[in-house]
Amino acid sequence: MKRLFLYKVYCYNKKLFLFFAFFAFVTIICNLTGNEITPFYVWGMYSQKEKPPEYYQIYKITVNDKILDYSTGFFPANHFFLQSSLSYYLEMKENGDPLKLFLQKKMGSKYFYVLPYESSVFNSSQNIEKFPGWYKKYLEQTTGQEIKSYKVEVLKAIYDNRNRIDIIHSETLINGDYQK
Repeated sequence: MKRLFLYKVYCYNKKLFLFFAFFAFVTIICNLTGNEITPFYVWGMYSQKEKPPEYYQIYKITVNDKILDYSTGFFPANHFFLQSSLSYYLEMKENGDPLKLFLQKKMGSKYFYVLPYESSVFNSSQNIEKFPGWYKKYLEQTTGQEIKSYKVEVLKAIYDNRNRIDIIHSETLINGDYQK
């Protein structure tokens, strides 16, 4: 007859059994009250069916009047930073630093503990305004060419009835002209 794991632990070491039982009890109580107690034991991330997005966001990068095809010819890390930094910049430009908003929501009334460190931890509006210059330098390093002008547009796209991409909205995110 096979014995249950917890029974074996109880027979072997009662203190270890109490630790496991206490951990299970606290985890169940915290999950029932909606608190996430450990980063590796989050039930909510598996509990819902994923819904398809309303639209897809595509970044059109034009460098020196030529569209940059960042989907091929770059290392995965470069490809990642060409897109993800733009997503993060767009979010910060529209809503402020997402880390600050997250901490304010998560900590509630205890957020005052973070106030002394705000200026050194979060991105200010002045820091956010420096992004286009940084991105120009990153594009120059990645493409290996001097950039006289570049433009980044955010395209919102959907799939039509025939599964073709249809652009429903276009907005300029960065318009950098560096002609001397």
